[in-house]
Amino acid sequence: MTENTPASMHFHVVSGGARLFKSLPDGRRQIIGFAHRGDVLPAYPCARYPYSAEAMRGVQVTCVPTPVIHHLHDTSPGACAASLQSACHLLVGMHSRLLMLGRQTARERLAAFLIGQGTRMGTHELWPVDPALSRADIADFLGLTTETVSRLLSTFHREKLISRERRAIHILDPDRLRAIVATPE
Repeated sequence: MTENTPASMHFHVVSGGARLFKSLPDGRRQIIGFAHRGDVLPAYPCARYPYSAEAMRGVQVTCVPTPVIHHLHDTSPGACAASLQSACHLLVGMHSRLLMLGRQTARERLAAFLIGQGTRMGTHELWPVDPALSRADIADFLGLTTETVSRLLSTFHREKLISRERRAIHILDPDRLRAIVATPE
């Protein structure tokens, strides 16, 4: 999906992942999020896609034409309620991100990001952070430099908060990561 093109499809990520970004007037781009298995990239009710999506690795999506979504919303209260719930979830996530960018230290931002990525499937079980997420992608998303993200990942590894296996990051101590976010240093 490409920013500002007609929103003709609704996408459901079946496997793999994608980075979501906005193009800036000077040619740069800002990563605004990541989509993983189970995530939905809605087109409805927008007439045009508000951002672009780019595959990070073998992404597979199910595409649903926008008119089908319109019809479901008109005929199924359950589908409409699910869309509202999804929109609410996105809005809460945006509020959290604004707070993070405005008030959290680099250490707090990375800890919150790791917890968020580790629990992205909506369960209490921790998942490895997607190995397709580069340090540069994480840094761009968090408003940090790549060097800061690398240095903090090394610090978290030394503190035994995470382990690293190839590019995958495994959370070893989620309670201590959550404590970093909850108590500013």
